[in-house]
Amino acid sequence: MVTRGRWTSLLVSVLCVLSCEATFFGDTRLLHTLRDALAQRRYALPSWFEPQIPPCNWSGIVCEGNLVYGIDLSGTGMDLPIPPCMGDFRGLRRLNLSNGGFSGPIPETFANLLNLQSLDLSHNQISGTLPSWIFDLRMLKELVFDSCDFSGELVSAVGRLGNLTRLSLSGNSFIGSLPSELGNLQSLEYLDLSMNSSTGICLRTWETSPDRVPAGPSYSRSLVQLTDRIHSPVIGRLKALESLWLGSNGLTGSIPPEIGNLSRLKIIGIQGCRLTGSVPEEISHLRSLLGLDISENSFEGQLPAGIGELTDLVYLIAAHSGLSGRIPEELGNCRSLRTLDISFNSLSGSLPDALAALESIGTFIVEGNQISGPIPEWINGWEEINSIRLSKNMFVGSLPPLKLPSLTTFSADANLLTGEIPPQICGCRSLALLSLSENELTGNISGTFRECSHLTDLILAGNRLSGELPGYLVDLPLLSLSSNQLAGRIPDATGETSSVQRLQLDGNLFEGSIPKSLGKLKNLTNLSLRGNRLSGEIPAELFGCTNLIALDLGGNNLSGPIPKTISQLKLLDNLVLSGNRLSGDIPGEICAGFQKMAPADSEFTQHYGVLDLSGNAFTGPIPAGIKNCVVIMELKLQGNKLSGGIPPELVHLVNLTFLDLSSNLLTGPIPHQLFPLKNLQGLVLSNNLINGSIPDSLGAMLPSLVKLNLSMNKLTGGFPSSVFAVTSLTHLDVSANFLSGPVAIPAVSPEKPAPCLSSTPATTISLAASASPSPISLPSPSSISTTTSSPAGCRPYSPTSPH
Repeated sequence: MVTRGRWTSLLVSVLCVLSCEATFFGDTRLLHTLRDALAQRRYALPSWFEPQIPPCNWSGIVCEGNLVYGIDLSGTGMDLPIPPCMGDFRGLRRLNLSNGGFSGPIPETFANLLNLQSLDLSHNQISGTLPSWIFDLRMLKELVFDSCDFSGELVSAVGRLGNLTRLSLSGNSFIGSLPSELGNLQSLEYLDLSMNSSTGICLRTWETSPDRVPAGPSYSRSLVQLTDRIHSPVIGRLKALESLWLGSNGLTGSIPPEIGNLSRLKIIGIQGCRLTGSVPEEISHLRSLLGLDISENSFEGQLPAGIGELTDLVYLIAAHSGLSGRIPEELGNCRSLRTLDISFNSLSGSLPDALAALESIGTFIVEGNQISGPIPEWINGWEEINSIRLSKNMFVGSLPPLKLPSLTTFSADANLLTGEIPPQICGCRSLALLSLSENELTGNISGTFRECSHLTDLILAGNRLSGELPGYLVDLPLLSLSSNQLAGRIPDATGETSSVQRLQLDGNLFEGSIPKSLGKLKNLTNLSLRGNRLSGEIPAELFGCTNLIALDLGGNNLSGPIPKTISQLKLLDNLVLSGNRLSGDIPGEICAGFQKMAPADSEFTQHYGVLDLSGNAFTGPIPAGIKNCVVIMELKLQGNKLSGGIPPELVHLVNLTFLDLSSNLLTGPIPHQLFPLKNLQGLVLSNNLINGSIPDSLGAMLPSLVKLNLSMNKLTGGFPSSVFAVTSLTHLDVSANFLSGPVAIPAVSPEKPAPCLSSTPATTISLAASASPSPISLPSPSSISTTTSSPAGCRPYSPTSPH
């Protein structure tokens, strides 16, 4: 492959050299040479190979007479080196190869392009350092090398490019300090050094050269590692700045008050830094400001009242910025505001009535504060509002009747709202998402949302809603009514065209059987009916929901076997059937799913890769086919009547972090083949009939173990000291067995308390905290419990996940 690449590069160079006539009168002939150099990718430039099309009419070519002034090969996907003959177009003014699939170094022939005004090589695989000759292209106005593979320092020679208005070098691996010679670029309007190496580019040299200050914007889109302060001598002199972007870097200190001198500023983006101090009052001098983003910093104090002077402000984003105090009433003077996001701060008090004047507001986000008082009815005056987010505050009272025709999203989760949801909510004709979870809302919702024709997501979990569930709500793509007091039967689904994706009805008082019609919900991915009073068998039709990823039917009164049609759930990777009265064998078909991990959806599913069948009446052996559940992380089969041995096939579950087989009727030894399970953190085999010895290699083969419980079995022999070499181990219980012999244990500490090694009277065990074992007294026979509780002297242990 390397040889082929070298021959390709050589061929491109030779073709350029053979017929290059680098004169101002031979550019059209040079175009034929360039075409020949790119002939391997003729599909990307079809017009170049049409005989009837003149060269100056080829795509991406701009000519004046016989002179080529512009070449644009952006987005062509060449997968070739840059042809050196491009450097022979000496009248060239604009060259754009961005996203062109070019690789290798920049040809040295580019040093001939002395008339070049714009050079864009961004998003290619161009490596090495910036060549020194590039700083001799004095006519350059735009130099754009974003997302290449350049490295090294940004050298002082960049100051020779005095005509530059745009310098963009983001997404490379430059290191070192920012050269003070950048201050020579008096025409600079756009500077982007974002997303460079973690070593960082610093501004400290600018402080020592205050006379060398660029006159244009400093723009940093994402991850530039500027690690110094925003220096007053620099920022105060950038009088021509219209856009200042320094976001997502390591800048510290405070915003200098000199920022108020930049009267032409329209955009400030200093989000995602480590700035402290207060937001300066001088920011109110920026009367041309349209956008201000100071989010994700560590400011203190209030927003300055002077922010009300910014009457042209269109967006203000100050989320996660450390602000406290009240929302300034003066903010109501910013009549042009379309977006206000001051979420996740420590703001308190009520929403000031002056905000009613924000007639153009489209997005209003104040979630995650300590704002109190009622939700004001004057928000009905915001006729253009489409998103209101008030969650995680201290709002009280009832939800006001909303009549906002453009509103699509309204959330007020985790407040102190009471009363019923007003049916006038459907006066918001465009409402698509309504989220009011974790409040104290009451009442019947049978007819509340019948007229909400655009509603798709309804999230009302964690309230005290009562009555029956209306059937029309079961057709919503997302319905979350968990932890309420809804009763009656779960209504039938309407049909196969349903768009239902998530149905969360857990923690209510539903009774009766699971409707077979739920199997028609072909788009359903997440179904939770946990913690109700459902009875009867699991309908085989339910497994017609072939897109199910997570299914939780735990904590009901379901009986009968698991239908073998569960084999239809190929995408399943979270199944909880615990706490029912299910019986029969565990079907091997259960592992038709658990083949790949689904994307995380933490809002509706706490864990993926979980198979929990605990607390039922399953019998028979653990199926050998369990090995096919390849993505399982937690396997919980405790509290059944399973028999037979521990299947060695469990060793195939390489992602397993927790295994609980306790309180069954399992027999036989602990299989040596069970190890190694490198990721296993919890192993609970207590209260079975397991015999034989504890494998000597157990400690060495389970390096991540945190909890090990082998108590209340029939284990014999010695205890392997290798277990104590597992540094992560915090809980060990092998009590109520028939172990014997000395055991050397490490010194006890709060982090690693003494293990439970109690035994029956027939057992002789010596414990030692050093190399010389010394006997210790064991609990009396009366303290040996035959139930799931731990024997006296042992810490209580609940066989749950270690997570």
